[in-house]
Amino acid sequence: MKKYLLTFFSVAAIALYVSCGSTPTTEPASEAKNQVTEEPAAVEEPAPEVQKEPAPSEDFSAANNALMSQVDSARQKAVDAGAEKYFPDVLAATDSYYKELKSKIDANPSADYSAELKDVIERYNALATASLAKEMQEKAKELGLSDADAENALKEFENSGNGADMQANANKALSAYSALLLQHLGAMAKTERNAALEAKKKADSVKAGVAKKAEYTAASNTFKKADSALVTKNLEGAYKGYREAKNTFNSLYESIAEKRAAAQAAIERAKQRVAEAESYTIEADSIAPLQGEVAGIEKEDAVLLEEDSFANPDDAIIDVEDSAEAKTAATINNAVDAAANVLEGAVK
Repeated sequence: MKKYLLTFFSVAAIALYVSCGSTPTTEPASEAKNQVTEEPAAVEEPAPEVQKEPAPSEDFSAANNALMSQVDSARQKAVDAGAEKYFPDVLAATDSYYKELKSKIDANPSADYSAELKDVIERYNALATASLAKEMQEKAKELGLSDADAENALKEFENSGNGADMQANANKALSAYSALLLQHLGAMAKTERNAALEAKKKADSVKAGVAKKAEYTAASNTFKKADSALVTKNLEGAYKGYREAKNTFNSLYESIAEKRAAAQAAIERAKQRVAEAESYTIEADSIAPLQGEVAGIEKEDAVLLEEDSFANPDDAIIDVEDSAEAKTAATINNAVDAAANVLEGAVK
């Protein structure tokens, strides 16, 4: 019996082992629920391309014409400033450059030529500026003045390859010559003003306003105009006006003084003759005194000439320092006064 039971349990154990090994392992329900199934991403279809209409090309014809009108105005400005006289080669080169550009514009008028046209405008404007600087250079030379930086700037202007460089060098030259003339012409005008006032005082001392009224009045008016020029910063006009007034006042003084000296000498000679005649008369009267009235000899109390009232010659003096402009001109600025002191005597 025990053997039978032992055999039975052995067979049962083997059967149980076999059944356990062949059964598949099942995952817990909780893990199955947590597992997420990933779906493939949707692929977007490319949007169909929209065919754009080509943008119409812009027409610059009107803008080009407006700029060409400005070019013509700038060229005339350069000619008026003296470009034909001072820089004929630069003017001719600029004209040639503009002529070629106009040919391109004529061939394709709707294209944008604003950059090229603005460069031509700047070239002509630079020519006008440089011409003004050249004119100032001539005035400076007349006065014995020079400025190396200004002269170099004018040379660089002629060698410049575009409008911007031409204008920069022209401006540099003009500024330098303006400063040079302002400094020296201002000082010289101030010096000439002082000299003209001294000359006027001498003319007044010989009563020039009475002796030569027309010339004296003209010189006084010239002095007043020079004051106006100085106040308005026309230094060259002021300098020339003061110089002219000074020369006229000096000429009046010298001319009248010479005539006064001659007249005084004649008076002295006449006095000498009268004294000699009186001496002879006294001597003759002591020898043979006259008796009674003598024909041709008036009575002692006789009136020979009509009484005359002479005008005060000082009333003819014209005051050139009393006006507002004269007072302003007399105190233009300390800088001019200081410079005038340096040049005092050089102009005289």
